[in-house]
Amino acid sequence: MKIEEENRVVEYFIKLKPLNPFYFGSTKSFDDNRVNENYKKPYFLKGNLYPQQTAILGMLRKKILEDNGILVENVKRNNEQKNKEKEYIGKITNDLSKSTFGKIENISSVQIYIEDMPYYYYEDNKEEKKAKFCKEKNFTNRNGEKKLLKYNPKNFGEYFKRFENGNRKSKDEIFTEVTEFGIDKQKKEGEDNSLFKKQRYLFKEKNIYFGLYVVLKDTDIKNGFVQLGDKYSIFYLEVEKKKKKLEIDENRDNNLILFTSDMYIEQDDLSKLLELSEGMILKNNKFKFINDDNNKFYKNKKSQNLIKRGSILISNKEILDILKDKKYENYKKVGFNDYKIIRGDE
Repeated sequence: MKIEEENRVVEYFIKLKPLNPFYFGSTKSFDDNRVNENYKKPYFLKGNLYPQQTAILGMLRKKILEDNGILVENVKRNNEQKNKEKEYIGKITNDLSKSTFGKIENISSVQIYIEDMPYYYYEDNKEEKKAKFCKEKNFTNRNGEKKLLKYNPKNFGEYFKRFENGNRKSKDEIFTEVTEFGIDKQKKEGEDNSLFKKQRYLFKEKNIYFGLYVVLKDTDIKNGFVQLGDKYSIFYLEVEKKKKKLEIDENRDNNLILFTSDMYIEQDDLSKLLELSEGMILKNNKFKFINDDNNKFYKNKKSQNLIKRGSILISNKEILDILKDKKYENYKKVGFNDYKIIRGDE
């Protein structure tokens, strides 16, 4: 009986329901004159639509310690306490590929659910119901000739799609924007007080929430309140024992890969992706579309790049082999590097 208990693996579906407007990370909006010594820093803090997977991991680690009576706050922790924490939640290092996660076996990417069904984020033209690439190829600088997503800046929007039935919701149908004002705490000495705007979000309907799957070994997680984002972003975490439906990566010519979470990828592998794919709409923290100004992308001198959620590639077997490489296993384990195969144009 004890052996069975020590090898108990349970998969949970977790619903995160906001109790007030939430704020995840930010994009600071400055103009290009910020290098000027006379530049003043008015800025607009725009929250991200999704929590980062590392924030999900941190929230779950704390909740597991709380639920198991291990969390000790405002007290100096001895080695026994640290070892107990490590047993349950592992040890996170600056290099996620070398981190351990204790009793956390797996975390899925977080998605938006409407009436208990997942909707996936992507950008597309307003009149289209699915991502369409131009038939002709265009020159994209270092990457040669590629098919590019049919793109009209005045007719482009952010969408959330349920691929089982093709139902699509716009950003405005899901989120309400809530803007608050505050004092710029980063102003230099002698500068006048300046206001900044901080944009939060709230779901428009009660049947909309963030959802994810978590697999735990020899421990449990309970319903309760959690902080996710800044200190005012409080959610009710609701737990249900439920297995995730498996999806088969059935790749055919002209199928598309939709990145359903942010993806960490090494520079060499990224270069291969860009060479192998017939077409793309790719985003990262340095640029928006690969075909806007391709040179900007290669200014990232780090060995790893972050491809943003919602990016799309025309797929093939060689690309899937790169994405499935074992060196990205730890990233996948906490919900990064997730993707979905979707049908391309006929």
